[in-house]
Amino acid sequence: MSTNIGKSRTVSYKNHKVIKNDEEDMIVVKNTHEPIVSQELWDRVREMEQSVSQGKRNSSGYVANLSGLIYCQDCGNKVRLAWNNTTNGSKKKPRKYLRHNYNCTSYMKFGKRYCPSHYIKMQDMDAIVLEDIRSLAQLVVEDEEKAKERFLERKAKHHEEQYSVDTKKLTEGKFRLQELDTLIQNIYEDKVLSKVSEDVAMKLIAKYETEQKELSAEVADLEEKFSTIRQDEEDVAMFMERLKKYTDVQELSREMCLELIEYITLDAYIEGQPREIYIYYKLLDEPLKDKRSLF
Repeated sequence: MSTNIGKSRTVSYKNHKVIKNDEEDMIVVKNTHEPIVSQELWDRVREMEQSVSQGKRNSSGYVANLSGLIYCQDCGNKVRLAWNNTTNGSKKKPRKYLRHNYNCTSYMKFGKRYCPSHYIKMQDMDAIVLEDIRSLAQLVVEDEEKAKERFLERKAKHHEEQYSVDTKKLTEGKFRLQELDTLIQNIYEDKVLSKVSEDVAMKLIAKYETEQKELSAEVADLEEKFSTIRQDEEDVAMFMERLKKYTDVQELSREMCLELIEYITLDAYIEGQPREIYIYYKLLDEPLKDKRSLF
């Protein structure tokens, strides 16, 4: 745990009115107390709080593994878990069981005029997600370098086009800043040697310094962008560490889903037609800007 020093101050030694300091004016001293929970657990809980899914319990307290994580690919709303009692077997010996399935919230509320059915059995959806997780985990175990390269390529898609543009801008910007330093230095020397008048020299220096200030800010912004790109390798390394835990997993769990999955999109159900299901993973894919809707 950490301790904040300088939370408040007095107006003066004569006026003892207490004023609360701004957070940036406080001094934070870390690891001054024994933590109640570990930093890893704290970070994990914070991550779960930011998840698109808080999970919905049924009357018996059950939360489905993928509850709240699936979105309709057509209307963008959440795909909701539904359950109903189904009777099977003969008339003399009927068997009742609870059947779970996912479907688009809009379809369930307003019908197919608003959005088509996105029906899929819960166990089928779980099996698809589990298989994808296991295949990624197996890739990490079999060839870690290949897995790392593949995951980095996946992350790079989010900023690939802008990356080449920004690289060129950054290179040109740094080169121009060096030129401006040289130009300003030369003008000062020419002024001292009376090669240019003071009035002309001051105008040129003011012009170059303005350009230098604007360009420095632009270069700083670009370098900050590149620090985000460097973060990709750390994210991929963390994702791979998480995957390694699930190499031989046999069943999908709620904890596994919240740890690995950002969100999932599901397309419409058309009997006999293949489905499009996209799984977006934490640390690899961009999170949604609005947790309530895909769009």
